[in-house]
Amino acid sequence: MARITVVNDNPAFLELVGEILADDRHETTLIDGDLSNALDRIKASHPDVLMIDLRMGGERLHGWEIAQEVRRDPDLDRVPVLVCSADVDALHEIAEDLQTTQRVRALQKPFGIDELSQAIDELLAETTTS
Repeated sequence: MARITVVNDNPAFLELVGEILADDRHETTLIDGDLSNALDRIKASHPDVLMIDLRMGGERLHGWEIAQEVRRDPDLDRVPVLVCSADVDALHEIAEDLQTTQRVRALQKPFGIDELSQAIDELLAETTTS
């Protein structure tokens, strides 16, 4: 059973994804991305995969900034990251970073359950082979 940490500023999204991942038999930690201690909560959850919303609480790409902080942490630097966003322009803005960063995938919202499961499975498989 993989530990999936989901960071988002939308409580309804967190609840829905939490239910989906529980049905997939994943241990899930849900974190409000607007909290000032989101990074500490991510560390405490010991994730096998971090699923994070790209844009939380404003104009800047706060989720991507948190993902970069996770990657700079020696205890979390190999954790795969699944970036999610409905903001197509923002996804294009970081497209080069997404292509050059290992163990990172992007999902454009809205996405289906199968797409989510496949992205998580691919990230977990990539982690076990690298």
